[in-house]
Amino acid sequence: LYIPMVNNVMLVGCVIVVLLFQNSAHMEAAYGLAITLTMMCTTLLLFFYLHEERKLKVAPWIFAAFFLLLEGFFFVSSLTKFFHGGYFTILMAALIMGIMVCWYNGTAVEQRQFTLLPLRSYLPQLKRLRDDDRYERLSDNIVYLTKDTHTDYIDRDIVYSILDKHPKRARAWWFVNVETMDEPHTFAYSVETFGTDYVFRVHLYLGYKINQRVNAYLRQVVQDLAATGELPPQTHDYSVYKDPGNIGTFKFVLIRKLLAPESDVEPSERTAITLKYIIRRAAGTPARWYGLENSNVSFEYVPLFTKFKAVNKMQRLAPNERP
Repeated sequence: LYIPMVNNVMLVGCVIVVLLFQNSAHMEAAYGLAITLTMMCTTLLLFFYLHEERKLKVAPWIFAAFFLLLEGFFFVSSLTKFFHGGYFTILMAALIMGIMVCWYNGTAVEQRQFTLLPLRSYLPQLKRLRDDDRYERLSDNIVYLTKDTHTDYIDRDIVYSILDKHPKRARAWWFVNVETMDEPHTFAYSVETFGTDYVFRVHLYLGYKINQRVNAYLRQVVQDLAATGELPPQTHDYSVYKDPGNIGTFKFVLIRKLLAPESDVEPSERTAITLKYIIRRAAGTPARWYGLENSNVSFEYVPLFTKFKAVNKMQRLAPNERP
């Protein structure tokens, strides 16, 4: 499984290790301690699996006691190598663990603010917006990528983006969720139309070996719906092609949550969110993850917390009066 960013990180890490240790003899201490810690972690993970998932009562304890005792002897003997290169293993493990903990804590704070709304309740407003000529049509199709897998519910921030932040008029709105499956070659989708021809809830089921080229896959979904008549023709008069087809333009709107300085949050929560967003910036843009580099993409920023610190009421002065 090839992930470019992971491959690049491994490249940099390998170069640093070679420059630090110079030769393989100096790496023996770090390697020995790493193997010992890996064996102990594997034993603990298997213990929790047998005890929590398989619901075995006695066997996991016997298994863990035997192997941890055996591996404990190796671990104690490897501790003498800590200052001879073993420290590098601990530092690398601490770095990776720190990134995981920061991401987990930041996500936990985000989930507290995550609100889902019933999509069917907003269908009448979306229908009126589609037919409202007072607003310029932003695009024939507006696409939002969603994290939630609930078919009948949608993130509140997406509904707010369409209706409240200058209504985004379109012929059709698409809410797309990408779900990575455990089977490597899964390549399927499902669509819920809610009995309309202007709101489509799309679930893409992609195996972990399938490139997530959302733009190309959504085009296939749109063509299938146009062929069955579930999506009305989106004809346009001007094109460089002799036959422009019956599918209109697309605009992808990606919502990014930001922590506003005036948000009323605890210092620990602010730190968790800040660290996660630093990691997120280093990981790249979602437009690249989902293969949208050549698409019409716009980023929309919304505050993570809607509760803000209270601000004292200002005193109004006369035009020539000074405080």
